[in-house]
Amino acid sequence: MYRVFFAGVATCALLTSPALAGEEVIYEAAPDWVKVSAFDVAAVDEGPSEVLYDWQHRMEDGVVHRYYDRIVRIDNPQSLNEEGTLQLAWSPDKGDLYVHRLEIIRGGEVIDLIADGVVFDVIRREEQLEARLLDGMLTATVAVPGLQEEDSLRLAYSQTLADQALGDEMQVLQYLPRKPWLVGQARTIVSWPDGAAISWRAGPDVKLREPVLKDGYNYIEVDLPLAKREDIPGDSPGRFRRAAILRVGSFADWQDLSRVMAPHYEKAAVIAEGGAIADEVDKIMAEHSDPLARAAATTQLVQDQVSYLLNGLNGGNYLPQAAEETWEKRYGDCKAKSVLLHSMLQRMGIQSDVVLVDSSDGDGMSELLPLPGNFDHMIVRANIDGVDYWLDGTSTSTRLRNIGEVPAFYYALPLRSEGLDLVEMTQRPQPYPDSIMRIFADQSAGPDLPMLYTYEIEFSGGGAAAIEKIADADDPEVRRKLARNMTNSEMGNAQVTDVSITYDDDKAAGLIRISGVADSVFDWYNGESRLDAGMLTGSVQFSPNRARPTWRNIPVATSGPSLNRASMQVTLPDGGKGYTMHGKSEFDETVANTRISRSTEFSGDMLSVTEEVQAMLGEVATADIAGEKRKAQIVSKYELEVRAPKDMKWRWDIEPNDLAKRIKPHAKAYGIAVDQAEDDDFQPLIARADFYLNIYDYEQALVDLDTVIDTQPTAQLHSKRAQALIELGRLDAAIEDLQTAYHITPTNSRAYYLADIMSRNGRSDEAIELLGFLPVSDDEIADQVSATSEILGRSGARDEGFALIAGQLEIEPENAGLLNSDCWFRGIYKHQINSAIEQCTKAVERAPYPAAALDSRAMVHFRLGDHAAAIEDLNAALELAPGMSAARFLRGVVKLDKGDKSGRSDVASALRQNPQLEAHYASFGVIPKM
Repeated sequence: MYRVFFAGVATCALLTSPALAGEEVIYEAAPDWVKVSAFDVAAVDEGPSEVLYDWQHRMEDGVVHRYYDRIVRIDNPQSLNEEGTLQLAWSPDKGDLYVHRLEIIRGGEVIDLIADGVVFDVIRREEQLEARLLDGMLTATVAVPGLQEEDSLRLAYSQTLADQALGDEMQVLQYLPRKPWLVGQARTIVSWPDGAAISWRAGPDVKLREPVLKDGYNYIEVDLPLAKREDIPGDSPGRFRRAAILRVGSFADWQDLSRVMAPHYEKAAVIAEGGAIADEVDKIMAEHSDPLARAAATTQLVQDQVSYLLNGLNGGNYLPQAAEETWEKRYGDCKAKSVLLHSMLQRMGIQSDVVLVDSSDGDGMSELLPLPGNFDHMIVRANIDGVDYWLDGTSTSTRLRNIGEVPAFYYALPLRSEGLDLVEMTQRPQPYPDSIMRIFADQSAGPDLPMLYTYEIEFSGGGAAAIEKIADADDPEVRRKLARNMTNSEMGNAQVTDVSITYDDDKAAGLIRISGVADSVFDWYNGESRLDAGMLTGSVQFSPNRARPTWRNIPVATSGPSLNRASMQVTLPDGGKGYTMHGKSEFDETVANTRISRSTEFSGDMLSVTEEVQAMLGEVATADIAGEKRKAQIVSKYELEVRAPKDMKWRWDIEPNDLAKRIKPHAKAYGIAVDQAEDDDFQPLIARADFYLNIYDYEQALVDLDTVIDTQPTAQLHSKRAQALIELGRLDAAIEDLQTAYHITPTNSRAYYLADIMSRNGRSDEAIELLGFLPVSDDEIADQVSATSEILGRSGARDEGFALIAGQLEIEPENAGLLNSDCWFRGIYKHQINSAIEQCTKAVERAPYPAAALDSRAMVHFRLGDHAAAIEDLNAALELAPGMSAARFLRGVVKLDKGDKSGRSDVASALRQNPQLEAHYASFGVIPKM
């Protein structure tokens, strides 16, 4: 495909393309001003496939002539496909298209296709009409006849370009490619008559040779590609990262540019007294007396009532559509909308200007040569009570409460007949949040039970436009998907019971409200149940890299302006009794142009936390980077958490009737989520099954698991169902599920569990056989030994089982898992029990998470009759792992054995969790003395 490297801008039809007027391709030799590249056609078979790139520009008498000459070698079928059809586009109202060469070079011979009668077809097609762009371009296209692999294709053509809006003024913007672009020969030349008031500048990091005077013309020539540029940090200001461009123009300064373009916009802004626009203005003035409210209402009218359409026909690139025409047609581009808005504000007596801006990379504008091609967008500056307001007719959702926002354009050029200079768009704090997130969590049932939640997020301004579309469409499927995506990102395993999406046009605010049931906001961490209530708006990070010597003088760009707020309100269990708050409850800090604040209220059972992040567009100077990094590190550690009391009541400690009352609303919510789910959406069913498993209602869990497994079986679901079946004493059915899970995903851990249950069900021989066939690496031998030894002990082969552990311990004497298996084996089977404590203590000391080893040692202490030591170890184990039902059961047994009736409570709690424990421990002769 034929390509040109030319700097263009297109965001709002501020396109850099001037010219005369021709709708037919003209075929003629290259004009005399062109310095045709002296190229040896015999060299086309050597070097890169891009053989030649030549860009030349002549600026004279208000016309820019652009010449392109390219040779490309066809090295492969892909290249043949890409280069076999040529397309050249031009604006017929601005100039002519000339084709000078269309040649195939083959074996040193030049085949002149133009001489052979090959011509371009001219078509008009609005390829970007779906993007609201009506540019009026013509396209000349030709399929190159006879082109083959190993040929080289040469195309040279030129355009004459003159923009009606610029009069006698001219501009050239030429992209200067850098290495590692591979090309045989490349250059760009710009020339103009000696004595013409022409300025030039290139950058960044481009050194130009002084112009050379020849035959009455000045020439700037740049050899390409430029040297490879040093890498630039991605967080650098845009002026450091922008592409290398040669800019040449006839404008004396910014004021000159403003003065040249202003008359077209002043003329277009004239509206008729008593006309349609005047009537609209009068209506707004009658409804609002405050100038700022009038400006907001007028901006909203232009945004809402005039659709966007780039109309590049008949000089439309820089020439604006008249305000009267825009209102009549109800469409226009950024120029048309800005002129309309400007005309209405003027009638209201509000001082305003149309201004040019760069919407993508404007921070370096003041360093550039004054050219209209530097800009890609137009908005309006209104001055009300001495304050500048920047109004964008192509944006959406401007209202009184957000009209003060300053867009991230850095600089603006007001267009006035007297000529104005660039104006810095001074930033100020955003007046209203872009988003407000609120989470209401009812955790009153208990810290280890699910929460009922309402999650709200309000988007304002431009961000609310998408919400308006969703609200208007009112599609239940879209609402469901949106709710699922949003809640999954904010809270774990959330199920949705209700979704509402509304849009308030007066405020230009969209509100999404989602209600449902989700996992607890409390987590078990380091021996405590904790609620992390900090950094609701995200982590605080500022860690730019300026280690390279060439980077040390490059500041850090900060994004903005933006304002986001997040709040969380939690209803705590038990009226908040015993719950304590820890960390930084209040702060207001500024880090790297970002203000971060937190406020907290904690009273009774209610915790409320609000955080706000106000980011400002700007830079952090290199001298300040280290200090801002330190600030960020400090603020990032401003944690906030609520801790449950040490004696909190866990769900297994709650009497069944009381637990049923507490979780009744949650069960109802899960039921609603299940009923509302699509037929192929099993997540609510799985979540409800997990809920029932966690509250030990194994029969109800089975109902949901059966439903899901019938349609969508997985190894995990079969394993969950096996868990429920085991607790209900249905070991045959549990083994079937575990076998299926193992067949689906044959992991060794699944095999160990399956073997254990088979052994408990009297099938130890099968279990041993299963374990003997497992593929086991050296790192997994200890696990296999532990599993096999316990099954051997259960089958009566205790000496063999113990010897298996002892043998592996000789190989791995420090293996904490093996040491624990040794301790546990001795305890449950009273095997060599008198020498067990030393091994048990090693297991405790070497285990990274010693709860299981403590439980094993407690069993040995119990067998040895040391009740106090056993209870001490069991207390320690349960402090680390409160949900360890086996340890709780054993603690109850030990207490009862020494006559402490409080052990009944431990036994009852443990059996609520795992009813099978009683039979399992009875097989070891461990029976509570109730």
